[in-house]
Amino acid sequence: MILAAAAEPPAPDADSEACPVFPAPTVTLDYGSRYEESSSDRSELDSAGNEEVDLALKDADEFIRQLDGLANDALVNPVLAKSRADCVISGIAVWANAGAFSALETENARMTYASRVGGIASAYRQVRDKTEDLSEEKTAIEAWLRKNADFLTEYWSNDAPPKAKMGNLRLWAAFAVTEAALILREPDYINWALDSQRTILATVDENGSMPYEMRRGAYALHYQLHALAPLTASAALICHSDYAYSEDEQAAIERAVAFALEGIADPGAVALVAGKPQTVRQGLNNQEPFSIAFLEAYLSLESDAALDRKLAPLRPLSNSKLGGDLTLLYRNNPAMQPGCFAPKTARSGEQ
Repeated sequence: MILAAAAEPPAPDADSEACPVFPAPTVTLDYGSRYEESSSDRSELDSAGNEEVDLALKDADEFIRQLDGLANDALVNPVLAKSRADCVISGIAVWANAGAFSALETENARMTYASRVGGIASAYRQVRDKTEDLSEEKTAIEAWLRKNADFLTEYWSNDAPPKAKMGNLRLWAAFAVTEAALILREPDYINWALDSQRTILATVDENGSMPYEMRRGAYALHYQLHALAPLTASAALICHSDYAYSEDEQAAIERAVAFALEGIADPGAVALVAGKPQTVRQGLNNQEPFSIAFLEAYLSLESDAALDRKLAPLRPLSNSKLGGDLTLLYRNNPAMQPGCFAPKTARSGEQ
């Protein structure tokens, strides 16, 4: 049993069994870049391009927020669990049957849509077993998830731009594939997600910075946080499914999180690495909750009482692309308790 209230109010209100009106399925994505064409390191935002991307993804993002509210509520409200599950599954089935995201017309769409697949998959996984009904809808959803997982593994293994393969977008793909793996019980997907994580963990600097995010100038810390969100959530799901991470891999994740937290405490430290003052505001309390919600997943990997205490007044913490209320899904979930990573062994010469 999971003990906590959902971070975001479900849609509709918690006392209603009615299913909300979901946005129409997004089938085609054909947007360009959020960044100036002349910005080779993608550090100069193009306001018109940014608005175009937001508009193209608006319906999908609203759909995911609705799904999360309903799915999270199903976990904590037994009375409404089945109706919430039926609503989520019926809604996702409409998108699956319509071929959501099946027409990815640009490279940017192919690189960035994975986080939406992951968000939908996470909501579905939360409620899949809350109802014995809707077998046809479940079959359609799972076929859609398999199709997208197959596309993502193929694209990121072979066709994605070389630099993109080493950064946060591949980690979002790994999270989506992890969710599909757990739903479909497909170990090959888990192995691919692990391999993707290892590719990027191997690049983490000794100081904890992620080089392919540090290239982003003023947005470097923003993008390191953006990379850590799917990395830690996927790692938590994989680790708690009895897959092991090596000591070096664990250490790389720990360094990357520590660097990000130090950067939040003093963005100037990241500016020294990235070469530009950072857009991220100073102080944990001043962050957008979604940008630090991944720390709940991280705390299911590492026991860190000091960090847990710092997060206490900020909870609940939510990120819609990772399943909604991460305080609910990780910290208050008995199946995701701290310490999945193996205790550190003493190095030679240490007592």
